[in-house]
Amino acid sequence: MSLHAQHFFTDLLALPVHQRRVVGDTCYAVISPDSPLRLRIEFAQTVREREYSGLRLSILHPDHGALDHAYLSFADHGTFAVRDSRRGKRLGHDGYGVIRDWHHDDTSPWIGAAVIPLSHAIQDYLKIWTPEPSPASSADSAQRRPAHVDTEPEPARGCWLTDADFLTRLHQATPLWLDIVADALDDDFALPEALTGSSEHVAQLLGIPPAFGLLIEAEAAARIVHAAGLSAGALRGVSVAQGLSHIATLPIEDQHHLVQTAAHRKETDAPAHLPGPSRPPLPPQPSPARTR
Repeated sequence: MSLHAQHFFTDLLALPVHQRRVVGDTCYAVISPDSPLRLRIEFAQTVREREYSGLRLSILHPDHGALDHAYLSFADHGTFAVRDSRRGKRLGHDGYGVIRDWHHDDTSPWIGAAVIPLSHAIQDYLKIWTPEPSPASSADSAQRRPAHVDTEPEPARGCWLTDADFLTRLHQATPLWLDIVADALDDDFALPEALTGSSEHVAQLLGIPPAFGLLIEAEAAARIVHAAGLSAGALRGVSVAQGLSHIATLPIEDQHHLVQTAAHRKETDAPAHLPGPSRPPLPPQPSPARTR
């Protein structure tokens, strides 16, 4: 199994740096354009071969070598808290808070990882090596600030239905939640069980107020039903529940395929049909009353 370092360091982990390059399983970054310092991030291996418990950070200088090292553990930053909770893993249990590349398939070990706390910790660490700009140069440095900087998400402004930025964050959270569901299915959880139970915790890790976790869960369920070619209807309607009940009768491989399809397909994409009944039976709908 590959560690998928390129995907982790460039797509998942938000780094407040000027440039970054991934070589093998190691990320090298230019902290700022006017500084000679470089940041190196590696996976921290445990005493076991090809098992990793966190990230090891190093500050490098071209003339003086390594100036400092820091270690950020996955367990301390809740990176796999949801995964381990579903597996019944606790501190001291084998496999808690670690990733492994012991297998030979191409499944990413980062499925379901909550990396926002790790990103914040790296930012705090880099602040030590990046002095605050003086008031005279603050406007100049603002023009050079990298666009991809992770900041603490803000709650919705006023009614969340009219806050476009907040709605965007909700939609971005859904694919990550679906990746967690797929990971739970790999651990032999049933689909309805995998979809419920941790939405509030996941929402908090993804930068969404916990109260909105049910919205993420509902949208994830509707996307799975739509991926199966079934009618999702309204999020609070019976169609989603009936669709999930039908999908739960399919082989676990088909369920896993539908969840992954839902996670990586836009809402407007065509659904991916699977063998079997195309649509679960729906109750008869009353015809609308006529008016004169």
